Amino acid sequence: MNKIIILLGQRVRSGTNFVGSTIAQHPHVSTLPKDISLGEFNLFYTDTVTREVYDKIARDSFGMEFTSEDKSRFIENYGQAWVSLLIDKYKIESDKTIFIKSPSVVHIDLWKLAFPDSKIAVICRDGRDNVISSVRASNDKRDWHNLSIKLKKRINFFLGRSFINHAKQWVKTARQIASITEDSQVKVFKYEMLNDSKTEISNLLSHYDLDVNEDILDNCLKAPVVGSSFGVSSKKMVKPNWKPDSDKSKFKFSNKWEKWNLIKKMTFKAIAGKELINLGFEKNSKW
Repeated sequence: MNKIIILLGQRVRSGTNFVGSTIAQHPHVSTLPKDISLGEFNLFYTDTVTREVYDKIARDSFGMEFTSEDKSRFIENYGQAWVSLLIDKYKIESDKTIFIKSPSVVHIDLWKLAFPDSKIAVICRDGRDNVISSVRASNDKRDWHNLSIKLKKRINFFLGRSFINHAKQWVKTARQIASITEDSQVKVFKYEMLNDSKTEISNLLSHYDLDVNEDILDNCLKAPVVGSSFGVSSKKMVKPNWKPDSDKSKFKFSNKWEKWNLIKKMTFKAIAGKELINLGFEKNSKW
């Protein structure tokens, strides 16, 4: 069976596509879809498989006496069944390490049960930049949006509801990130630290037990930007930007929030200032 490595994002717009593009440059890794890492394998985006499948059947199976150990075995077998499907579907070579990712860390305990021998990296992002990106994404226009959806999105945007809601969601996931105990299986990485850092990329590859050398690191550093809908300054950019772009000079990866006015800063501090400090993105509230 192929080795599996897993990336979980703090929440949407946390940088999983960036890390996926970076990992895709490693010669021993197979990303999904193969070689481009555009897909998300949201195996545990919710806990439906345990709550609506295992728990329900175990509860309704009178006299079977299912235990927590049985549940762990079920979840592990469930994960392996999906991996077998992926290997067959994408014809993945037996010597390749399979990289899978999901933008949600909420059910990390289920990921650990499903893949007890797999390394998991969790990526978190400065809440201010995450909110900026999330608000713009939620306000983006799509051809299928009807007038009602468009009006609702614009109203939420101009009244600041989107800003507040995304800030609250970031706080919720930031608290979960802070509660993670890092060990040999799970390690937390900051999105900002991985950008243009050979040392941090080396640490990420080492955590995944992948080979590391100068050529591999150079290729990883040159990884094209994929899936960033709003990074390019040019108005000619087509959203979302699923076409790899190797010119990173067009992108601003962090500190986009520095242009915030006082009201936005005060609002975010009131909602998420404590969590921003707890995760080490600021030393105090004087920013």
